[in-house]
Amino acid sequence: MVLPVGSDIRSDCSAAQFVASFRELVADDIGVEGGDFKPADRDLPLKEEAHLGNVVPARRREFRAGRLYARQALRGLGIPETVIPIGPDRAPIWPTGVVGSISHTRSLCAVAVGLSADYLGIGIDIEENSSLSGELAKLVTHTSELNERDVIEARLGYDLPKLLFVIKEAFYKMHFPLNRRFLAFRDVRVELDVERHAAKAVIVSSSRFVAADTFDGRFGSSHGTLFSCFGLSAP
Repeated sequence: MVLPVGSDIRSDCSAAQFVASFRELVADDIGVEGGDFKPADRDLPLKEEAHLGNVVPARRREFRAGRLYARQALRGLGIPETVIPIGPDRAPIWPTGVVGSISHTRSLCAVAVGLSADYLGIGIDIEENSSLSGELAKLVTHTSELNERDVIEARLGYDLPKLLFVIKEAFYKMHFPLNRRFLAFRDVRVELDVERHAAKAVIVSSSRFVAADTFDGRFGSSHGTLFSCFGLSAP
């Protein structure tokens, strides 16, 4: 999900630093690639685009960038050049033996992949560092998650509800492919470790769900972009 933002102008330097910051956040056996959309501007349509449908040029550009960076990330795992089709739920269909996730803002793309021998699932999200409206914040957060809002925002320098949005999106993108169950934002509660830039996510016990294990993720920021990653290790 991409939220409305302001300017989408990025320098090559800030895009590279964003990717470097993201790589520092994740485990060494997760491959991360990304950057701006410039690689998508070359006039070489990808096979996957045939199934994209009638979309606006901006959507086609971000889609192409995502697939190009995904190919780079797969090469880092030793996976040869391959088509990454669109699944029935519009999520990428990764090659056998691979799990991964793709996320976009209006100006940046990030991809994270890992081997299914190491991970059952991987989910990432990136968003511009802009504050959520009060109405959206109520939809995304639990009151208990905002108990130390002023302290956390002073330490991190960005909007806590927006950070929780990013973390929950990343968690959902890891969780959904495993059991095909839809989660609302308030179906998940997040606990933050600000010092370690770590997050614990748990599905809230309710009439729809029973209490689940805690899932560990990370979060960070770079040059006006917030990002988060969850990876569920294979047994």
